[in-house]
Amino acid sequence: MKILILRVLEVVIRVRCADPYSYGLLLKGYSAFVTGSDVEPDLEYSVNSLDPPGFELLFNNELAQTAEDEYDLIYYFEKHMTMEVQKLRQDLLFMHAAALEYNGRALLLVAPSGSGKSTTTWALINSGFRYLSDELAPIHTGTLQVHPYPHALCLKAEPPKPFSLPDETLHTSYTLHVPVEGFPGDWGREPAPLAAIFFLRYDPESGEPQVKPISKGEAGARIYSNALNLLAHARYGLDAAVKVAGHSLCLELVTNDLRKTCDLIKSTLQH
Repeated sequence: MKILILRVLEVVIRVRCADPYSYGLLLKGYSAFVTGSDVEPDLEYSVNSLDPPGFELLFNNELAQTAEDEYDLIYYFEKHMTMEVQKLRQDLLFMHAAALEYNGRALLLVAPSGSGKSTTTWALINSGFRYLSDELAPIHTGTLQVHPYPHALCLKAEPPKPFSLPDETLHTSYTLHVPVEGFPGDWGREPAPLAAIFFLRYDPESGEPQVKPISKGEAGARIYSNALNLLAHARYGLDAAVKVAGHSLCLELVTNDLRKTCDLIKSTLQH
């Protein structure tokens, strides 16, 4: 039995792993969250290995999910754990977005799954940006600060050169997970004030990457449609979405060439 203690957005999570292999999988995915063992957990999980290959994920000693392989285990643990954390952190608006820090300010990348959000995030990490998250952006509705959620960056395909993945990358049946130890630079450990939100649209035929401002009304609607815990906030989250849009630079970004896209994001933030 190996025990992993994580602190995720100040929620302490204890995971009891029946074998070193499942422990190593989760450690790669959540190494940035590892904390001391002398704290009482808020959430309790267990992972058991199955024969034939697979895993059982238990929450509070009850079966939460059966996973067929490593991809399933990481996916189901992440999904269940983040839902439970959201219940305990109702002061945060959780958005489906990547988050990075540049010159002490946070920016979000918002796009549907499969639109290149994580690949663009990896390129930005390799271009001087500090990683906060590639999937879940928790925003404090009072301070409008973005809190770090630095799980292993998850990609569905190898990125193009020169943004190759490090040797530490975990390969599953469906995804590639880059632990923070494999990043070329540091990752964010403290909340950062939200400065800009880029709504991504990948278009390989558009020539140069392009960026243009959008109205606060349109931005608020897009933020609302990408928020995950609206019912935890007043007026079904509408006020929170409007507030985030009103205090941020909101832009539509058409992406293609990764290097040029990174340069365009950087120059936009410097103006």
